[in-house]
Amino acid sequence: MEMLDVVGIGIGPFNLSLAALIEPTPLRALFLEKRDGLVWHPGLALPNSRLQVSPLKDCVTLVDPTSPYSFLNYLALHGRIYSFVNKRNASTSRQEFIEYYRWVAGRLKTLRFSEDAKDVIPFRDGYRISTNTTTYLAHAVVVGVGVEPKIPAFARSLLCGTVYHAADYLERSLPHAAEHVLVVGGGQSGAEIIEHILTRSVSTQITWATSRSNFFAIDDNSFVNEAYTPAYSRRFHALPLQQRRDIVEGEMLTSDGISVDLCNRLYEMLYERSVDGTLADRFRVLPNVVVKDITSHNKSWRVDLDEITTQRNSCILVDRIVLATGFQPRTPPFLEALLEGACMEDGLPVLGVDYAVRFGRPMPGPIYLQNQSRVQHGLQSANLSLVAYRNSQIINSLLGRPFYLNTSDRQMIQVYAPSDASERDGGEVAMRSTRQVSGGT
Repeated sequence: MEMLDVVGIGIGPFNLSLAALIEPTPLRALFLEKRDGLVWHPGLALPNSRLQVSPLKDCVTLVDPTSPYSFLNYLALHGRIYSFVNKRNASTSRQEFIEYYRWVAGRLKTLRFSEDAKDVIPFRDGYRISTNTTTYLAHAVVVGVGVEPKIPAFARSLLCGTVYHAADYLERSLPHAAEHVLVVGGGQSGAEIIEHILTRSVSTQITWATSRSNFFAIDDNSFVNEAYTPAYSRRFHALPLQQRRDIVEGEMLTSDGISVDLCNRLYEMLYERSVDGTLADRFRVLPNVVVKDITSHNKSWRVDLDEITTQRNSCILVDRIVLATGFQPRTPPFLEALLEGACMEDGLPVLGVDYAVRFGRPMPGPIYLQNQSRVQHGLQSANLSLVAYRNSQIINSLLGRPFYLNTSDRQMIQVYAPSDASERDGGEVAMRSTRQVSGGT
């Protein structure tokens, strides 16, 4: 049996990017996906949903602008590149980006769909990957199995046709005009679902609840986006754990807010309903509210609420509940087994700058994790901003040399050395590492 250089488990945007960037290298690779085709949150592919990052943050462009797998090449080959430029909007729809991903997947020869990885165990100088159909051998493994819905504990046993996560919204029957719908969550997914319900019906009663004090827009100005650059990611990775946690919490709205256009469209829709008199009894916003429990009540749902600022308790009766409560990294059984020997940091596996897991015992080859390192590498690890850069680092690590050069821009925001000697030494190490990477040939 042939020993491959690397096997990627999961084919979503992250490992798809890796497959595209690996193609011009000498690495022998295969990528496995249990589904029969590439999907990307199909239950949230709403008509008006937009990409929240630049489409140039595609599979390849920020690392290899000349790659045939770029979004611009996709537009050119589909006869839309001039139209895209002429529309004077640098964004694109999620639906178009899904089609772009499928186009990339259709051109790569290293993808294997309907292959469900069941087990990954050390074997000689690599790993044996067992799927539902066959077995592969590889010197290294890249795990990119994506995320799963984050369901509050009180709702897990109640999931059904009228209580479900936002990820399943389009895969359930859509809300009826006579229903009272509760949407829980003040982020982008919740806002997009609210817009969809408002667009479909003027009769549906809607309650929108969030633990946040308001429906905050994503912080997307040019200076803030300096946090989504390779240099920032490297500096972040070198910081102490608690400092990294504090930064992630403080910068959450750079990744987890509602797009400004959507905020304004929703407000405009609600204003027009206030003009024609259909708002007051049909739409209610509940900020600073935490859902404490859900119970069945006469074919409806009783929802118990705690108001954060006043500590008051209340309840509402609704017909349908959509939980826009976010996502969390998926950890399949084979990954749990692999991580048993990993070095841990406050319950999290320690990852190197190349996204390889650090183990406390000898391993036959590296294990790399995609989308599992928000506290290790920053918020960029969970979105599309640095997907190409991250995969370039994995490829360089696999090859043991800089196949992809680090050509990151000089940052507009300069970072000065701290006054504390120990911190200054750490900063100098981080900056020295950056210069070495930048000067690689």
